[in-house]
Amino acid sequence: MIPTYNSSPTLRLALQSVLLQDFRDFEVWVIGDGCTDDSGEVVTSYDDDRIHWLNLPTNSGGPSLPRREGITRAVGRYVAYIGHDDLWFPWHLTGLVDCIETTGSEFVYSLGAMVTPEGVTQTFSLPHEAWCASEIVSPINWLHRKDLLGRAASWSVNVKYGDDREFLRRLLKANVRLGFRKQLTVLKFPAQDWRIYSTKTNFPQERYIQALSENAVQLRNELLLEFAASASSVRSRASSPYKRLINRGAYDLLRVYGFHRWPVNDLLYRRYRKRAGLNVHRLRRAEPSREHTPQRMTPVENA
Repeated sequence: MIPTYNSSPTLRLALQSVLLQDFRDFEVWVIGDGCTDDSGEVVTSYDDDRIHWLNLPTNSGGPSLPRREGITRAVGRYVAYIGHDDLWFPWHLTGLVDCIETTGSEFVYSLGAMVTPEGVTQTFSLPHEAWCASEIVSPINWLHRKDLLGRAASWSVNVKYGDDREFLRRLLKANVRLGFRKQLTVLKFPAQDWRIYSTKTNFPQERYIQALSENAVQLRNELLLEFAASASSVRSRASSPYKRLINRGAYDLLRVYGFHRWPVNDLLYRRYRKRAGLNVHRLRRAEPSREHTPQRMTPVENA
């Protein structure tokens, strides 16, 4: 499932990476969050019965509502996610489906690489704590069974920033059976590092999708070596113990209060939009969440 908002050039590339999958039995729902660009034309241009397009009438300001809408419309056994500016390796679905079916897990994840203008700066899998600031959380390396959405409610429309962390927090709290596919299967291009929404040409995903098409294994090996070389050259720059103590204390206070709660979440959301190149619009306080009400949902990817 692909939630999207006015980023048709990267959306086209994300769809190309989905169509490169060696696992062919899937369904894709691309849900526009009130898109006003040519995203719909991009989706329909593929003329593929597995790919569906729906544009919501208004912009909700985040990917949660589009994900919920896609889930309600799709059918299948499993749910998988990809961002409109991220890429899957061709073996992504095959590896995760094999992992969930052979391990008896309910929720499986793989290894991802964070691609910034400086190259591959970090890898990620799944943190033990959803709101750990030092660890990356992204649903693009997840696949889970559809019945999990009955045990833990679907994506919260009240959490604007870190909706993926809030969703993961509830899944981990439900003690789901986890499985790890020890394989690099996804590439994440953080919007705030690339200022994706301010970019008009020369999108970084273009050269990666070409490499995925020509020799995905070689690209994977090169990226892992690039990350290893970068990690080995990092030199720690210790700050003063007082500064570390203050920063840690502030983080612990915010964690206790809850990063997903107002007004902290609104402030984080505004900062993200600004860094990604999106206009910062006035936000109204959300109504009390009903996210803990069990819902019967359907999967997004018929993997």
